[in-house]
Amino acid sequence: MTRAALVAVLALVASLLLAPAGTATAAPSAAGAISGTVTAANPIPGGKKALVSLYRRESDGRWTWADGTYVAVGGSYTVSAPAAGSYQVRAEVGSVASATPSRTLSVSKGARLTGVNLVLQDNPTISGTITTEGFDLSSVGPKRLYIQSWGGTDGHWSKIGGITTSYAERPDLQIRPDGTYTIAVPHHYDAIRLEFAQGQCLEEDELPPDVPGGCEWGAARDVQTVYWDGTTHGAFTLADGGDIDVRSGSVVGKDVTLRLAEKLRVVRGPRITGTVEPGQVLTVDPGTYVPAATSAEYEWYSGEYWIPGATSRTFRPTTAHIGASLRVLVRPNRVGTEAPVLWTPYVTVKSRSRFAVKAKAGKAKATVTIAIKAPGVATSRIHGKASIYAKGKRIKTVNVRNGKATIKIAKQKKGKRTYTVRYSGNRVITSSTKSLKIAIR
Repeated sequence: MTRAALVAVLALVASLLLAPAGTATAAPSAAGAISGTVTAANPIPGGKKALVSLYRRESDGRWTWADGTYVAVGGSYTVSAPAAGSYQVRAEVGSVASATPSRTLSVSKGARLTGVNLVLQDNPTISGTITTEGFDLSSVGPKRLYIQSWGGTDGHWSKIGGITTSYAERPDLQIRPDGTYTIAVPHHYDAIRLEFAQGQCLEEDELPPDVPGGCEWGAARDVQTVYWDGTTHGAFTLADGGDIDVRSGSVVGKDVTLRLAEKLRVVRGPRITGTVEPGQVLTVDPGTYVPAATSAEYEWYSGEYWIPGATSRTFRPTTAHIGASLRVLVRPNRVGTEAPVLWTPYVTVKSRSRFAVKAKAGKAKATVTIAIKAPGVATSRIHGKASIYAKGKRIKTVNVRNGKATIKIAKQKKGKRTYTVRYSGNRVITSSTKSLKIAIR
């Protein structure tokens, strides 16, 4: 290496090391990067590592996760920005401590921001007391109560933590038997809202040893869900809940009184309507309830698995769903009531069969050949039964293999008459029927 080249390389290294916090220097990769250190104002229990997360500000104001890494407290981190834009870096160690996020950072394409240092502090807490009307905390059984904390930034809310009753293994995550609670929340939210609710029925193996089982899955909750708003009984919706400001530290006295719920009673359960074939629109009939539901939420499933993004009332299956059993999880809603969670019956997506039929007549007999097709289905999967009828009476049935079948009929009277050929279909193909006239000699 020449002396001039060596000087140039050393100058570049020095510029990277001496760049002040938040300054941008060119990075060799197309994506931007942010780096800094993570330290702690107080000792972290057990020497746990911190999770450093990078959040990107979307056009609608939401902050979405972009990248993350674990780092030992006292160490350095680097996270990658996937594209130019506005970002924040946050650090946390479970429910113990978190760091106030970095200021909003503007990352240009190919830039590197250095010196974005984060300091972990003990998480602030919110505490209060739950009282009850018409029941007591020890009676909630397998549908245990929980408190869900929601963090808000610029009016957008996300779930950030929770505690529950009957969680003796983790006292820090427990609503105490006397109704008092303390819930830790991260620093990096403008406001916190608290949801007080009862869980759905748990399976026996999910229950703590001291909690009896025996409840119906999906049944409406017995306790009314509310959100703290400073009143005795709280608000019915997250939007109507009250903000709790923890930016100056922990707060106390966030009390609420829970009551038994009015429940929606099922008059007729939900079901899927429409022609269950690829390309056809299926619609959920949400069912009927007393009092009437004002809205419903939907999740479409193929077998036991949720179909990503399928959360509307309608769904259009494709050829990829042929043979799949579809059902929908339906959550009817009415503000101020608790509703059951219901499944529709299964429906199976089938391709519509089409077949060509030819007949060759003979003396007192005929030979009928059938060729069956179904869009999106290989001929090797086209099997079943084919039957021929005259005046509603079945004459003969044969097997269909690879989409083909031959039916030979005998002892037929002379003359021209109408015969009906019926294909049974199978698990992935619909049945179908076709009529033809055959002139028996």
